[in-house]
Amino acid sequence: MGRKATIILMIFMLAGCLPSADPFVIQEKKIDNSLLKNIDESESIRLDVAMVQLPLVEKDILESIWGLADNNVMGLEKKAVLEQNGFRITSFGKTPPPELLRLLGTEKYSPNPRRFHVKIGGEKLIPIAGVLDSLDTTFSDNDKLEDINLLAAQPFFKISPISVSENSYQLLLEPLIKSGKEKLLPKAVKTVSGSLEWEMHSFKSERIFDQLACELKIEAGDFLVIGPTETPKDDLKLLGSNFFYMRVGQNIIPRVLVLRCSKKNAPLRESLGEFGKSLPLAIQASWKDFEND
Repeated sequence: MGRKATIILMIFMLAGCLPSADPFVIQEKKIDNSLLKNIDESESIRLDVAMVQLPLVEKDILESIWGLADNNVMGLEKKAVLEQNGFRITSFGKTPPPELLRLLGTEKYSPNPRRFHVKIGGEKLIPIAGVLDSLDTTFSDNDKLEDINLLAAQPFFKISPISVSENSYQLLLEPLIKSGKEKLLPKAVKTVSGSLEWEMHSFKSERIFDQLACELKIEAGDFLVIGPTETPKDDLKLLGSNFFYMRVGQNIIPRVLVLRCSKKNAPLRESLGEFGKSLPLAIQASWKDFEND
């Protein structure tokens, strides 16, 4: 290599302009603090989430809630497959049943409501229960029954906004179960600067029940409810029962997952609408934590 070429090469090396051979090496430059930036909502939705426990003393409350549901929210074939596995998914529009609204506004039965921002094309995993020591259930697929036996299992619903228009949303809902021992594996992640780096992430075995996945088109502000179809039974054999019934001592407590989407940049009280008037201040404060853009 000539003297002139050597000098030019040294100048590029000192300036840090040579590309790295390793695509996951972070470039040494100032990274802006993303916490100081506003959230770009042009490509995201707001997702309100609440897991509501139903009072045991009101034996027929689950049936009374389902009785006011919109039975046309999904096709008959998908609805039948879900019910075979103990799930029910429905919309109540912008006016949920009074029984459900009362429980949503009571901290005892709706202890931890949250509001998240989810990007279009992204996903949000909603844990339905804690980690179960063991899970024994059956899964029905085209009238074929499969026994499922898992250790250290945790049920989730994955919520994915597929598309959004001015006042409507297309959502993909998928039940899944993570189970087994956690494993630490490297994963390539993109930093706020756009470069890539390796991080160690915890992984567990995961099974998505594609046969039960469903797409729903709902309007902004609609109340979407996911829950079990059957009344409590000691064996809790159906998959949906294992998702939504919780054992507390000798009692089996039914629960439902309540979702709602919005996109408007409105203050908390306005975006909650009539629903917000019945919320205790403690719950409103909890929701507001996710509102500070």
